[in-house]
Amino acid sequence: MRKRSTKYQHHRHHVKVLKAEVMSGRIAWLNFLHALRATAKLCVILAAIFAIAYGIKKAIQHTFHENPDFQLQAINLNQNDLLDEVGLIELLDIDLTANIFDIDVEELESKLKDQPAIRSARVERNLPGTLDIQVSTRKPIAWVTEISDQTDNAEVMPSLLVDDRHYVYACPHGQRKTSQALPIIELKKLINHPLKENEILKHPEYRNTLRLIDLIKAEFPEQSTHVKRLSQPNDWSLHLSTDEGTLATFGLGDHKRQMSYLVQALDAARDKNYVIETINVIPQRNVPITIRKEAPVPRAILVPNTQLPIPN
Repeated sequence: MRKRSTKYQHHRHHVKVLKAEVMSGRIAWLNFLHALRATAKLCVILAAIFAIAYGIKKAIQHTFHENPDFQLQAINLNQNDLLDEVGLIELLDIDLTANIFDIDVEELESKLKDQPAIRSARVERNLPGTLDIQVSTRKPIAWVTEISDQTDNAEVMPSLLVDDRHYVYACPHGQRKTSQALPIIELKKLINHPLKENEILKHPEYRNTLRLIDLIKAEFPEQSTHVKRLSQPNDWSLHLSTDEGTLATFGLGDHKRQMSYLVQALDAARDKNYVIETINVIPQRNVPITIRKEAPVPRAILVPNTQLPIPN
């Protein structure tokens, strides 16, 4: 007997399906009613969800936002040299009659961090009605200013401070008194390293003078308040002016020995009742010194910006 081929078997099992759809007015009406019922159920479910959400919202509004127990009652601000409670309220424009939940603490934090003299800030709600505000202000180490050969800035008080992280910012009112005794760093105007407010200071002369400032604070802290001005007149030396009018010349290194020489010379001058005008502490022996014959120029101080009476 002849065996049937595979092709024949496949053809035998091949089934042709004929799908017919019959549409009538009654069937269309039933389909419409079915869709309408499904839509109605969905609307009921959505309405129930919205009703529950609205009820929860109204309950929260009544329990928290409209509850007089949660009205702002106090503002706790940590002690700092920049802001007090009155200045804080004016700066942040805080509504003292507002509900504590209506106050945007993130917005308040952002406003505080936008202040150049503030390093970090945190604002928290402390129920039932207290705002806890913590601010960390910048710690200035010196004043900074730019000088040029054509301008004599010998007694000009700058307005920019640099902090311990080399950030330059305008001196705020709250730090004027505490920053008055800080030294002034005079920097030459350089195109590649301009002195800009609210930026990190990268001037090469600043790095050189900063090493001397750090050495004085670490090894001679009692002398730090007597340093008036620092500058770098050339590529191999630094100038330090004291509040007594002494101009000392330092090298770019070996500052501990040189500062020790300066302190000894100043102490000896006070004991013998004379003032050193210039001293070069770079040499290890035979340190050159000149004596001032006139009284030193008084140190410039900050004064309030007030209207003085006009004399008759």
